[in-house]
Amino acid sequence: MFVKLYKNLIIEKPKITLIILFSLLLIFGYYSKNFQLDASSDTLLLENDADLKYLREVNSKYGSKDFLVLTYTPNKDLLDPDTIKNLTNLKNDLANLAWANNVITILDVPLLKNNDDPLTDRIKNFKTLSSEDADKERGFDEIMNSPIYKEFVISNDGNTSGILVYIKTDQKLAELIKKKNEYLDKKDSGKLSSQDKKEYKEFLKIYDQYKKSYNEKNHQNINEIRKIIENYKDTSKIHLGGIPMIADDMMSYIKNDIIVFGAGVFIFIVCTLWFVF
Repeated sequence: MFVKLYKNLIIEKPKITLIILFSLLLIFGYYSKNFQLDASSDTLLLENDADLKYLREVNSKYGSKDFLVLTYTPNKDLLDPDTIKNLTNLKNDLANLAWANNVITILDVPLLKNNDDPLTDRIKNFKTLSSEDADKERGFDEIMNSPIYKEFVISNDGNTSGILVYIKTDQKLAELIKKKNEYLDKKDSGKLSSQDKKEYKEFLKIYDQYKKSYNEKNHQNINEIRKIIENYKDTSKIHLGGIPMIADDMMSYIKNDIIVFGAGVFIFIVCTLWFVF
């Protein structure tokens, strides 16, 4: 009975079948625009996660900025004049990025043992490795043996230093997250009225739209900094890290996997149908 029904409805009416399938494909394709990937804390953690809530309370009280980390390993010695020049140029290029708030390198580390002046004078007028009158050998030795800087600003072998690129805070996104948390707090406490639910539903549309544009902007920022890094590949080895980069790369890998896997499945199904029928 099933075979007969299948034959009458599908096999003997191929045009109608193709029209229906094509229509369904168009409908699914249209709504696929609403599909989006996100690797932020909003999607990776539960809405009422206690640790996430505590983190946001700390950030709202003391402030926090997203940042990217670069490891800089020059071909020459770190104290070589060419290395210092290249690192200074790299810092300036990074600082000129519109979205960069501040850039910190080993050249900006305060040196408190660079001379024999009284401690109060050294604190008021501290030197750095970029200072013209600084004793660079003595300053480098201080950084290498400092319990604060060692393995944070510079590696144990003294060949690799770190660079921090702080990202400007998106005030609008911060306000949207704060407003979303207020809705979630009401929801958890059972104080979310029917009017609040309607407003929250409309708010989520605005929030998701802005979050999508923010993720696209973050992707552009990562590409910009990678172009700068590419300009210094002949004089040093530079690796990029940080949560914004990891989140962006994760989404890029997943998107590529979806495309490759989807195309592979489609070709497999087409070949199977061709072989069977």
